[in-house]
Amino acid sequence: MRALPRPVPLILLILLLVVLAPIVTVWAMQERFLFPARHNGVPVAASGIWQVGHVEVPGSGRLAFLFADPEADPGGDPGAPVLLHLHGNGSRAGWSAASTENLVAAGIPVVAAEYPGYSGNPGAPTEASLRATAETMAAWARGRWPGRRLAVLGESIGSAPAIHLAASGRADLLVIDSGFTSMTETIRIHLPWLPAVAWLNRHPMDGIAALRGAAKALPPTLVMVSAEDPVVPVAMGEALAAAIPGSTLHRSGRAGHPVIHGDPRAGAVLLEWLRGHRAPR
Repeated sequence: MRALPRPVPLILLILLLVVLAPIVTVWAMQERFLFPARHNGVPVAASGIWQVGHVEVPGSGRLAFLFADPEADPGGDPGAPVLLHLHGNGSRAGWSAASTENLVAAGIPVVAAEYPGYSGNPGAPTEASLRATAETMAAWARGRWPGRRLAVLGESIGSAPAIHLAASGRADLLVIDSGFTSMTETIRIHLPWLPAVAWLNRHPMDGIAALRGAAKALPPTLVMVSAEDPVVPVAMGEALAAAIPGSTLHRSGRAGHPVIHGDPRAGAVLLEWLRGHRAPR
């Protein structure tokens, strides 16, 4: 057999490194890409109507979050549901609070969840830790407002733990804002050149699989999508709505991600929908 010229193995090695380098980078640093706002240095702090609460989340530690309780106010509505807000990966509890103050003013208690590794909290954000956080804060909300319906709002990456709560029977109402069908499919769209995404991604966050595997009937659901979404294809939100029998699909006329932060009307739409699902007197 004729020997290869000496430069050829070097060229092959360079090509191999060029191919492997981005794969190794994605594998090693995916948490930084998926959770860019962690360790943002802005601790959870009380402000105005918002109080700081704490829960012990298994595997993460004592997490701080925000909540507002209008029950002490004469305007409080005892039949209104409680809203648990699970924010997106580039957000934080303080922003969730700011975007839901209209609900509190209307008598709806709100819990603005915070994740491990965010806003000075211990631990690290992962699919598993977000689920554990959502479960723990949902239980905290039910304990503080017993007898009320629990509505869970999942914004962007928060849609994954929100769907988990609904599919596991822990939520009475579900709101999905700019949600995705799965993180694996979302990565494929943004990195079409990357091979073996399903193997590389440690956080599949498969919402469609969770909905199909629900142990009981899914709760009433509102799905909000933008006219144009630069992060998550609108078709993914539409697919989630199609997978939930009887869900309501709200199409915002504005482009952006997520809807609740980019469309001034979104807060009113959410309030009206929640009022429509208040407990009978």
